[in-house]
Amino acid sequence: MHKPYNNKILSITFGVLFVIYLATQFIGSEADERNFRTDLVTMDTTSVTRLVLNPKEGEAVTFTQEQDNWQVSQGGKTAQADQQAVQSLLGTLLQLEPQRLAARSEEKWNTFEVTDSLGSRVQAYSGENLLADVYVGKFSLQQLPPQQPMQPGMPPMQQQRPKATSYVRLADEPEVYAVDGFLTTSFNQPFNSWRDRNFLQLEKEKISRISFQYPADSSFTLALTDSTWTVNGTPADSAQTAQYLNQLVRLTSSDFADDFNTQGQNPIFQARIEGNNMSPVTIEGYESNGSFVLRNSLKPDVLVSSDSSGLYARVFKGREGFISIEE
Repeated sequence: MHKPYNNKILSITFGVLFVIYLATQFIGSEADERNFRTDLVTMDTTSVTRLVLNPKEGEAVTFTQEQDNWQVSQGGKTAQADQQAVQSLLGTLLQLEPQRLAARSEEKWNTFEVTDSLGSRVQAYSGENLLADVYVGKFSLQQLPPQQPMQPGMPPMQQQRPKATSYVRLADEPEVYAVDGFLTTSFNQPFNSWRDRNFLQLEKEKISRISFQYPADSSFTLALTDSTWTVNGTPADSAQTAQYLNQLVRLTSSDFADDFNTQGQNPIFQARIEGNNMSPVTIEGYESNGSFVLRNSLKPDVLVSSDSSGLYARVFKGREGFISIEE
């Protein structure tokens, strides 16, 4: 007499349990898919005092903070670092946001090139305290389809840029993560790319006199007298003088000549820059195998090379370069 009622209860109970089972499986699979780190590196970048970068090829590059300035060294060579490049490297570490889990075990490390021999490694320290230790491996590019037109009948929009994905892992964990971006260029640059490229920076308004010392009798002086630039007392062409000064006050170069030895050599060319409320600056030019090597008194240990049309030509201009053609 009670069987239909009991069967109905059993059916409802079974249905409820089945729904719970399905929900549990779905939620479990969702959780499993997102069961990985959301941030790989969490640190206060202001506390970082040293970075050690082991590129995919070549010697390790070390960045050391000294009196709020970063120095970069490789082998036995040390130089002033490009401060913005170091900050960009730190920012790249903080922005390593996993998009998905690419592998869970060491078996896939070679596949994604996140080993000492196949990938790059960067370590961040605060004193002797290790803050971050990350391997950067291979990358892949995915060509995205063109964007759909705004309205039917319109031609397809411009092809989208390929999506770059890089693979990384933390040194003390087996998991490999896929992150957005083309990280190879960030972690595999030659030593000179990390160096400060600023050869000379001056304030144009303070300059009032430049003395050029050249071989033979070609030396002359460019001077500002009563708001007028003159060459050995003769009025100079204002446009050509302004153009020269504009390029002189911001000189950069990445063609470093570290192997050039100035000891025992006298410069062939000199330009002494003087002015109001500024220390005099002397730029020296040496000849070297058909090209030139330059340095200035503000950075006497930094030597850069130039051909006849490069940095050399921007500094060492002849007298005729300041005189109007009509004269």
